[in-house]
Amino acid sequence: MLCPKCRNDNSADSAFCRYCGAVLSAPPAPSPNVRLESPTAPPISLHAAPPGHGIAANSPATAAGSSPIRGSEIKPSAGDAALAGTGDRAIAALMDIVVAAALFPLVGMWAALRWGGVTANGFELHGAAAFVTMFIVCTIWFLYIWLLEGLFGATLGKWLMNIRVRRVDGSAVGLGKSFIRNLLRLIDGIGVYLVGFLVAIMSRRRQRLGDHVAGTLVVQGTAGKPVRIAAATACAAIIAGCFIGAFRLHSGAPVSAPSAGTSQSTSPIARPATQVVPVSNVSQVTRAELGTDRTDDYRIVGPATNFYTNTPKIVCVWDIQSNDSSVPIRSVWIAEDVGAVAPPNYQIAEKSLAGFKEGSFSLDAPTNGFPVGRYRLDIYIGEKLAKQIPFTITQR
Repeated sequence: MLCPKCRNDNSADSAFCRYCGAVLSAPPAPSPNVRLESPTAPPISLHAAPPGHGIAANSPATAAGSSPIRGSEIKPSAGDAALAGTGDRAIAALMDIVVAAALFPLVGMWAALRWGGVTANGFELHGAAAFVTMFIVCTIWFLYIWLLEGLFGATLGKWLMNIRVRRVDGSAVGLGKSFIRNLLRLIDGIGVYLVGFLVAIMSRRRQRLGDHVAGTLVVQGTAGKPVRIAAATACAAIIAGCFIGAFRLHSGAPVSAPSAGTSQSTSPIARPATQVVPVSNVSQVTRAELGTDRTDDYRIVGPATNFYTNTPKIVCVWDIQSNDSSVPIRSVWIAEDVGAVAPPNYQIAEKSLAGFKEGSFSLDAPTNGFPVGRYRLDIYIGEKLAKQIPFTITQR
């Protein structure tokens, strides 16, 4: 029986609320020791009992084995809904975690493009990039469970298992109670929700710590089969969408180092540097040309400064003048502006060699072609920037 004052459940035979002592809504009890006569039933003697102990009834039915309903036989509930099972709650929570975890590859790939960390098979994050990724994923997950439970009483996982969150009086949760309930997951979630599980199984109403503080219960829902199918479809769509989005971001993105998808190779050098008499202390690039290929004697083929997205590779042939043949020659390929594919001035690849006065470098296209945008090739002699060659990639 629901107390009209504090809204707590009591035994059906209670005259007074055992929580606040208020009088429960029940037919007025006869005065003590009054006997009620009925032409069809044996006399029944009713005796007043102190608050919390109900009304004792002495009748042949009671003596024959019929007993008053005890509080332990009443299933705790919110309103008329029965409590949700622990197993259903665990499966719903697992589904919500899977949905949130699906965000990680998408957000992680975005962070790798923004701060660096793209690899041939995905991404690898460290430091600030890893922290930002985890912060964004956790924030989206909290907003997801807070808003859906606060506005609708259930997340996708709960809809799928046909359970919902309600206040102890059966009314809607609301954003305030939902915020408190889910904020305390920080404590309930300790030890992979071991704390929340232990508190719930010791609670008469299966309430974890967040439920106790917020005054909420998880009860059986009333969602029909179409709603549950829609929830399952939404979960699958979110998971698939996140992985497809991450794959699309990775496709065509420049990697942080040469790899199978995006690589830079050093062609064999035809003529090693020979010892020359020093004439000055100046080292410089005397020739540097871009094209689509080269000849064996290091002449450029298809010279250009504008290439197409489906160009297989971009080649640079060069000559240098240097008094010291041991000085390394280094090339750095840079994507200056390729839109959302990579951050500005993103370093695609780097290669260096020493002991030659003539040679070539090349940049192989990614699997899905070069992204459209502006690029440049920086050539260093030692630590000095000796030459910059700008070029563009356009759609054919």
